[in-house]
Amino acid sequence: MPLLTFILIAPAAAGLANLLLAPRRAMRWLNVLAFAATLALGIALLQQVLARGVVSEWNEFLYADALSAWMVLLISMVSLGASLYAGRYFDRDLANGAVTPARVREFFVLTPLFSAGMFLVVLANNLGVMWAAVEATALSSVLLVALYNRKTSLEAAWKYIMLGSLGLALALLGTVFVYAAACKNNSGPLPSFNWSHLVTVADQFDPRMMKIAFLLALVGYGTKAGLAPMHTWLPDAHSEAPSPTSAMLSGVSLKVAIYALLRFHILTSACLGSGFSRHLLLGFGLASMFLAPPFILVQRNLKRMLAYSSLEHVGLICTGIAMNTPVTIFGALLHMGYHSLTKPVLFFAAGNIGHAFHSLQYRIIGHGVVKVLPVTSLLMVLAAASAIGLPPFGLFFSELTIISGGIAAGKVTVSVLILIALVASFCGVLQQLSRILPGVPKPEFANKNSAARFDGVPAMALLLGTLLVFSVWLPAPLLQGIHQAAAIIGGKP
Repeated sequence: MPLLTFILIAPAAAGLANLLLAPRRAMRWLNVLAFAATLALGIALLQQVLARGVVSEWNEFLYADALSAWMVLLISMVSLGASLYAGRYFDRDLANGAVTPARVREFFVLTPLFSAGMFLVVLANNLGVMWAAVEATALSSVLLVALYNRKTSLEAAWKYIMLGSLGLALALLGTVFVYAAACKNNSGPLPSFNWSHLVTVADQFDPRMMKIAFLLALVGYGTKAGLAPMHTWLPDAHSEAPSPTSAMLSGVSLKVAIYALLRFHILTSACLGSGFSRHLLLGFGLASMFLAPPFILVQRNLKRMLAYSSLEHVGLICTGIAMNTPVTIFGALLHMGYHSLTKPVLFFAAGNIGHAFHSLQYRIIGHGVVKVLPVTSLLMVLAAASAIGLPPFGLFFSELTIISGGIAAGKVTVSVLILIALVASFCGVLQQLSRILPGVPKPEFANKNSAARFDGVPAMALLLGTLLVFSVWLPAPLLQGIHQAAAIIGGKP
């Protein structure tokens, strides 16, 4: 069974079919079915990868190892949750006159194409194709960011595409330099540009060219991943996009860019040793972690605050990988998964709050969200507790794994810095949410119609329930797959 091919075809076919479907309900459920199918295929892929090591198709054009399989599962799960949430979300937008039916169709066409691009990033063997797939995700997602056609959303989309295109241009140069490094000492035919081949001969690459290649890839893909100081597009894009799109951008799009960067990190480590790329990842990771808390504290918009929280988590993932021990890399991959399940719930809750209060500005929302939207508030509080690293949620265990792994490896200073940044972000998020959740709502919101109080709950409950289950119990195949993915990043495939 051509699993990898079907994983790509399912969302792409759904997106194209939605060009022809008329009822919004049909478009919504077609997307849900497509992503449910990719989730099932992702589970089957993990089983095959555990049994065979790698899965390849089309003469190794498509290639999946444990790291790819892990990413496929994350993309599928978040995309499924976003599709479940989107139906009622856009019903409310249409009722409020915020969008037109044509714009809603655009969402249901572009979202599965966006996901198909992310699937291609993590399944493409050729580094050039991987770059093209990242570019495709940027082109589809920028139209989603601009969906509301407001001045602020168009400005956010313009900033996103300009900075993203500049970053991807640098990433393309980095890709070219990798090929040049591979050709430098090669007197025979031109080498294959497949990652599966390059990683086996990386020790023969030209080291100076590989240093340039990684620097370019770090800035390029780091821009798409939202690493500081290339992150300036992130709060604008995440705050102006529809909430289902914000969930996908924060939940998986940032991690897909990290995935692309990790492929370069692995090649650079095989050529130069881990020190060069590891130190750069550590610097950018810690910078992102320490930049996030002050910006979280001064935000006046709920979704912008959530976007800066994502900056902190992306920095922690890169820092955990940069510490380069099996425990910290494993913790970073765990953190990637738990954050992918947590952050969409917060953006879905923000979408409900935005519809109920007609704004995401704290001064307009005021207080008493818990009385206006009690179910949404409960789920938001649980997701926020996860995001700030409280037990028994998985992010607490992944953060503890990274810190304890660093201390055990003698990296005490870095571990203490991580702890300081985490505490600062904890305080910032807690302070911001405490401004709007408790208290007495404004009179104009106190007697809101409760008909929409349960909108989006199935999607939020799905992701939050999965998070809770996997926080206390990881199935053996999934745990084994994450360990194998960590070994690939650590240079021991």
